[in-house]
Amino acid sequence: MDEEPTGSGGAPDSQPKPRAPRKRKREVSGGAGPSSRAPKEKKRKKPRRAPRTPAPHYFVHETDNDMLLIISNMGEAPERTLRKTSKRKKGKAKQKKQQKSPTKRAANRRKAAQRGSLAKQPGSVGVPGEGRDALPVASQSANGSSWGEHLPVEILVQIFHVAVASDGAVPFLCRMSRVCRLWYGAASNPVLWQKVSIGHCWVAPGKRLPPAAEKRVLGTLEWLVPNRFSHLREFSLCHWKSLVPVVLKAIGHSCPLLTSLKLSHCNGVTTESLCAIAESCPHLESLNLQNSQTDSSAVLSFLEAAGSRIRHLWLTYSSRMSAIIGVILNGTCPELQLLEVNTELKQSPHHFQLPIEQLQAACPKLQVLRLLNVICYPKSVPSSAPQSPGFPHLEELCLATTSFSFVDNNMLRRILCASSRLRVLDLRGCFRVTPKGMELLPCPDLEQLYLGLYCSAIHLHLPLEGCPLITWKWNHSLRELDLTGQSFSEADLEEAMAAFGQKPGAEGEPVLRSLSLTGTKVTLNTVSSLIASCPSLRSLNLSSCRHLPRGMKKAYRGQEEIRHCLHQLLSSSEASAGLGSTT
Repeated sequence: MDEEPTGSGGAPDSQPKPRAPRKRKREVSGGAGPSSRAPKEKKRKKPRRAPRTPAPHYFVHETDNDMLLIISNMGEAPERTLRKTSKRKKGKAKQKKQQKSPTKRAANRRKAAQRGSLAKQPGSVGVPGEGRDALPVASQSANGSSWGEHLPVEILVQIFHVAVASDGAVPFLCRMSRVCRLWYGAASNPVLWQKVSIGHCWVAPGKRLPPAAEKRVLGTLEWLVPNRFSHLREFSLCHWKSLVPVVLKAIGHSCPLLTSLKLSHCNGVTTESLCAIAESCPHLESLNLQNSQTDSSAVLSFLEAAGSRIRHLWLTYSSRMSAIIGVILNGTCPELQLLEVNTELKQSPHHFQLPIEQLQAACPKLQVLRLLNVICYPKSVPSSAPQSPGFPHLEELCLATTSFSFVDNNMLRRILCASSRLRVLDLRGCFRVTPKGMELLPCPDLEQLYLGLYCSAIHLHLPLEGCPLITWKWNHSLRELDLTGQSFSEADLEEAMAAFGQKPGAEGEPVLRSLSLTGTKVTLNTVSSLIASCPSLRSLNLSSCRHLPRGMKKAYRGQEEIRHCLHQLLSSSEASAGLGSTT
């Protein structure tokens, strides 16, 4: 007989009780309904730390000669102690390793076997023919693609500096900053953003931006100006037909170190924007507004606000030019060193009166004066006027024109009465200036002289003699000479070119490097003796020389071509001499 199960009190039950199923333990918060159960919280993943880059075994030292020295510190750097791991972490890692399923372990063993079999095959992966010692392809590609991430930042900055000097900061640095974090940091160096020129990057020249592109341009500039232009020194904006006032206001607000501003072929330059630049940029000393459409009073207001510190000024002739010159004559620009005024190609010629003596008194530090294609004539001076101080620091004078000129010997003498430092004199188109008047100039060491006539000279009375007065006066210092279109005679040119055969230079040879005799009456013998006596000659233009044989009337560049020209001249002279003896 089987014993009947007893209850808890030991008394036998009439029927056996079935065993109740075990209930799962559930955490209950609040009510007992299913809706009151708290959702199971997800474990937060720990943020993944970036791997530490090993410290470089060198340091970079910058010398005074703009050189970078990479010095090794292998022996000096102490070895880094490994970080100790706790026993608890080691135990957890061991448990995780033991909990791997047998299927995963079998898969890992198969992958390891496949890698081993591939490594045993010579030339299959890595370097051909190396066998087991060959490197995997993945490691080779990784090492080859990450070379830029291990360069020192100083060297990257120097490389970028060379590229910026040739191609500009924008868009080069913007593209380089998208390569990696290291290149982003190098491209953000303030040294690279000191000179920026922005052209028509988003639209063709002369066309306006569509609204969508205009919005993108504004967004780009709103980020670039405060984040990259804080150390900006020189800024150029070219061929912008809109948004110019917005850009100028942003530059004035974020660029306190700005020294030079250039607006070339821009529209909408307002008085307000220029005055904002003048007030916000205390170091601004150079302004270029050539070929830009500006308000009539913008330049006047700018000179009144910042003229005392302006040293370089580029302008295009306009109806307000007399008023601008009047402001300069009042003494608003005492530090002015460069003044250039040009005209547009489609602009009709206007006569402009130049008060020479007043300009000399108002700008005593002027070094460069250029009036390009401007028809100017001197203002008369009363006989009782005091003697003019002249331009004692003037080094370059350009009065070139292609239409008509009032410049004569008297005007030239009044401008250069005290310019003993003059090095460059450009009188192209000034047909009234004679060699006799140039001989009397107080300029002992002229290096570049341009006397070419590039306009029609049919109705002009040009001198036939006097070229030796020019060459013998400056044969010791002349490096470039332009006699295009002059009507000096053959004998006069021969005597003039003989001055460069006297070896007056400091090194015992003439210093002449460039000579243009286009359209002159120079002869074959004169050119031959000139080339033979001027070994430093690099450029010789013999186009349209009527007394030279055919095939030689062209421009020669470089010593090789000039030697070939001399060889041709000698052979042609021998051939002509042979023909003369046979006849």
